[in-house]
Amino acid sequence: MVQTTAIDRPFNLQLLPSSVASGQVINFEIVEYTHEQQTLYQQNLMSLGAETQLPEICDDKDVTIAVLEGQGNLTLNQETILLEPGRFIFIPAQMPHTLQTQTSLVVLLSRCESNSGLPEKAWSITL
Repeated sequence: MVQTTAIDRPFNLQLLPSSVASGQVINFEIVEYTHEQQTLYQQNLMSLGAETQLPEICDDKDVTIAVLEGQGNLTLNQETILLEPGRFIFIPAQMPHTLQTQTSLVVLLSRCESNSGLPEKAWSITL
């Protein structure tokens, strides 16, 4: 059975500005599921300006990134992955990574609780 939830806030299809300045990051939270003051699942739409360099990130949750627009590079385990529309990437919790944009980049970012009992590996596919 699919759980359906009404969003109790205004919704606008134009979630992000049409242009983002170089080095600027805009983060719009779409969904957050919290249980007993702990965030279990979160989904954000992010827009990053051209030539944006994010510092090394080591998230405590599993992360998936779906690239919607633009180009950039994700460095993960000393491997550089080209970010382009249609690229879908999974990054297990506690795996350090960096991101640098070449052009403006729009991604759908999902974070969820990790299952520490499973040996997870990073992977990437192009749809």
